[in-house]
Amino acid sequence: MNNYKIGTVISLAIAFLAYPTGVLYAKKPRPSAAQPSGKTPAANANDPGGHSARGFEAAKARDYEKAIAEFSKAIEAEPGDSKNYFNRGTAYRGTNKLPEALADFSKAIELAPQDAAAYIGRGEVLLVQKQPDPALADFDKALQIASNDPNARRFRGFVFISKGEWQKAIDDYTVVIQRVPSDGGAYERRGFAYRNLKKFKEAIADYTKSIATDPKDPDGYRHRAVTYALAGDTKNAVADLRALLKIKPDDADAQTRLKVLETSAASSPAATGSTPVPAAASPH
Repeated sequence: MNNYKIGTVISLAIAFLAYPTGVLYAKKPRPSAAQPSGKTPAANANDPGGHSARGFEAAKARDYEKAIAEFSKAIEAEPGDSKNYFNRGTAYRGTNKLPEALADFSKAIELAPQDAAAYIGRGEVLLVQKQPDPALADFDKALQIASNDPNARRFRGFVFISKGEWQKAIDDYTVVIQRVPSDGGAYERRGFAYRNLKKFKEAIADYTKSIATDPKDPDGYRHRAVTYALAGDTKNAVADLRALLKIKPDDADAQTRLKVLETSAASSPAATGSTPVPAAASPH
């Protein structure tokens, strides 16, 4: 959970549909996401030649090129099966072939317009392509189909953060947290939204929970330190920056922030912290 870069969120979406049902995450997700089951999809009469099953196994091993080839053969055998387009689109996404992924997710939507996962997959690609408004439309559609889908809420919340719509982002990440209480990234991004609304108490609480999910992540301490400083709590801000520097001693940003706070505290010993370190106004 490094800052608020789009790539942090994107890895959540790499999912493959097992044959005949079920979901397998082919890339390592956040701890809150489902883990691979390790089960090979059963032989199925609707998978001529077993190409879908072999594509599934290749994707599970992160051999996306082989997965693409197998899913392409599955599409040739069953061109009306939306699942194979979805899976090939996800494999294309794994190789960063975004136009191809977009086309496959669109075809999956055409064949199965009530499949929320296909809208999420296409919206994620649009988000990577820096097209937030079309992406938002896809996430909205997915949530019309599956109102509490945590992936759709995560992505939509990120769009709202990018637009500075802080309360909407908070609402979406709150649903994610309710559904997946161990999702540290959701706490981190909700904390960022709270911070921008100057709700520092709530932001600090969220950053604290985010840190608890990954105590070796220096950015968790950075975000909470900034929030403490904005709230006028120099003592705790300094403590967080020192904790950060134990993890990452050469962090120039933390060194600078710590020096500013310590200089301020030394010049005003009676103050609890009157010189907050400026925070970024937008996601890092």
